[in-house]
Amino acid sequence: MRLSILYYVFFGLLAMEAQKKESPITTIESSLDTIKEVKAKINLLLKEGEQLLTNDRVIAEKIFKKAESIIDEDDESSKAYYYKKLAAIYFRKEIYNKSLSLYHKARGGYEQLEDTLNITATLLKEGMIYKYLKEENRAIKVLKRGVGLAAQRKDSSAVGRFYIGIGGAYASLKKIDSSFYFYTKALEIFKKLKSERRISNVNNNLAILYGHQEDYEKAVGIHLNNLSYIKKKHNKKNLATTYYNIAFSFLKMKDYKSSMIYLDSSATICLANNYKLRLSKISEKRSQIYAIRKDFENAYKHNVLFKKYSDSVFDLRKKVHIKDLELKYEFVAKERELELLADKKESEKRLYITLFVFIILSGLVIGYLTWKNYKSRTQKVKDKYEKEKLKKQILAEQIKLTESEVKYLVADNTMRLKFIKHLSEQIKRDKDSNEFQNVQEYANSLLVKLQQQIITENKLSSVQDKINEVNKGFEAKIQKMFPDLTKTEREICNFLRLNLSIKEIASIRHSSIDSIKALRYRIRKKLEVPKNQELERYIQAI
Repeated sequence: MRLSILYYVFFGLLAMEAQKKESPITTIESSLDTIKEVKAKINLLLKEGEQLLTNDRVIAEKIFKKAESIIDEDDESSKAYYYKKLAAIYFRKEIYNKSLSLYHKARGGYEQLEDTLNITATLLKEGMIYKYLKEENRAIKVLKRGVGLAAQRKDSSAVGRFYIGIGGAYASLKKIDSSFYFYTKALEIFKKLKSERRISNVNNNLAILYGHQEDYEKAVGIHLNNLSYIKKKHNKKNLATTYYNIAFSFLKMKDYKSSMIYLDSSATICLANNYKLRLSKISEKRSQIYAIRKDFENAYKHNVLFKKYSDSVFDLRKKVHIKDLELKYEFVAKERELELLADKKESEKRLYITLFVFIILSGLVIGYLTWKNYKSRTQKVKDKYEKEKLKKQILAEQIKLTESEVKYLVADNTMRLKFIKHLSEQIKRDKDSNEFQNVQEYANSLLVKLQQQIITENKLSSVQDKINEVNKGFEAKIQKMFPDLTKTEREICNFLRLNLSIKEIASIRHSSIDSIKALRYRIRKKLEVPKNQELERYIQAI
C-alpha cells in the first residue's frame, strides 16, 4: 500500500514538473490569440524565447520554432525578419556561429526581396561576427561589400560604420597603417554628419590603436576628451572599459597613482553589474601596481581575486564555446549548401547564354581553333621534351668522360707521390756514393726525372677544374638543401658524386683514410641517408 502511494506521489510530481515546463508555451499561445499581425506575434515569441534561452534552452527553442511555424511559406519578408531578430538574440548570448547562420538566412531573404537597406544591415552584423570568431580576412571582405552597397544607397552613416568595422579587423591583424586609414575616413564622415556618438566610438578605437603603438600619452588624451560623452550617452560596460583603458595607459606611463584611481572607478561599475571578465583584468593590474610598490600583501590578495574571476570567466566561456562548436558543423554545412545552390544557378545562367549566343554561330569555328591550338601546343611540348632529353644524354656522356679523366689524374697523383718518395731516397743514396766526376752526369739524370714530374704536376693541376665542371651547380644546390654541411663535407660530397674511392679522396686531399671515413659518416648522418642505400648513389641522385 505504501509503495503504491509513493508511486502515485512520484509520478504526480513528474506530471506537475512537466506541466510547469509547458506552462510558458501555453501562456504565450493564449496571448497570441489576441494579436492579428504576424510580425507582432513573432516579436512576442522572440521576446519570450530570449528570456528563457539562458535558463531553459529547450523551451526557448520550442518557442522559436513556434514563431517560425506561424510564418507563411511565401512570406519572404516575415521569414527574413524572423531570422534577423533571432540572429540578434544569439549574438547577444555570444553564440556566434548560430547567429552568423541566421544572418546568412536573413540576408538570403532580403536579397530575393532586393531590400538593400536590410542587406546592408545584415552584412555589418556578419562582419562583426567574423571579427569575433577571429576570421578577420573574411570580416574585411564582407564589410567591404557592405561599403559598396551603402555607397550606392548614399547612406554615409552606414559607410562610416563599415569603415569602423574594417579598421577594427585590420587592427586585429596588426596592420596598423590600414587600421588608421579606415578609422580616419570614418571620423571624417561622422564629423560631417555631426554624429557625436559615432565620433566618440571612432575616437575610442583610435585611442586603443595608439595604445598598441605604445603612444600612451596620446591614447590617454583621446580617452579623457571622450570621457564626458561616454558618461552621458554610453552604457555602463563601455564606461567601465574606458576607465580601464585610461588606467592601463597610466600604468604603462608609470603613473601608478592615476592608474589606481581609474582602476577603482572601473571596478565600482564592474562590481555593480557583475562584469567578471573586466574585474579579472582590473585585479591583475592592481596586483602588478602593488607589487611594484612592494606592497606584497595587497599584491597577493588581488592576484587571488584575478585567478578567481579568470576561472569563473573561463568556465562561462567554455560553456559558450561548446555550444558554438555544436553549431559550427551545422553552420558550415548550410553555408556550403547555399554556395553550391548559388553556383548551380550561376552555372545554369551562363550555360543558357552560351548556348543561345554561340552554339550555332561559332561552334564549328571554336572547335577548329581549339583543335589547331591543341595540335600546336602538343608539338611544342614534344619538341621541347626531345631537346631536353638530348641535352641530358649529352650531359651524361660528358660526366662519364670527365669522371674517367679525373680517375686517371688521381691515379697519376698516386704515382707522383710514390715517385717523389723514390726520388728522395735515391738522392740520399747517390749523395753518399757518387764520386765528384759523376756529378754532372747525375745532375742531368735528375733534371730529366724532374721534368717528367713537372708534366705530371700539370696534369694534376687540372683535377680541380674537372671537378668544378662536373659539379657545376651541384655545390650551390647541396648547400641550399643541407645548410648544416661544412665546406670540407661539401668538398667530400663533390668527390663522392664523381664516384671516387676513399683511398683516392685521401690521396687528393693528402689526408688519412680514417679521416675520410669519419667525414663520410658525418655526411651520411646529416643527409639522413637510409642504411640500405649507398652514400655515393644518394648524392649522385640529388
